[in-house]
Amino acid sequence: MTKIKPRIKKVFEKTLENGGNVTKAMREMKYTEATINNPKNVTETKSWEQLLDEYLPEDLITKTHKEAFEANRTISVVSGKQASGGTTDFVDVPDWQTRMKATELGYKVRGKLIEKTDITSKGEKIAPGITIDTKS
Repeated sequence: MTKIKPRIKKVFEKTLENGGNVTKAMREMKYTEATINNPKNVTETKSWEQLLDEYLPEDLITKTHKEAFEANRTISVVSGKQASGGTTDFVDVPDWQTRMKATELGYKVRGKLIEKTDITSKGEKIAPGITIDTKS
């Protein structure tokens, strides 16, 4: 194992604190704009990989992801013929929103989900009524 560079460790910690914004953390650490515009210069280093292994080990991610596939949430229900005359019970039901997010992430990680990609206009806004010839 190589020694973790202190400046990269600080960027990593700031990224965890700010919710995952690497460029914001790099800016706080006074990186040059050229480096900030290419965060992979930090995030693809051996130091960054070691920090990921320490703070977010693969087995923890896998375990948590598996749990998300089986996520439930607790709701309250009123039993009886009339809502005012029944008793309140709490039951677990599937948390479909969490389960679907876990499924989507699983597909992304496995390379089976393709994000929407603009291959026609190169990011330029297309005016209504204008078509682009994609065969040339």
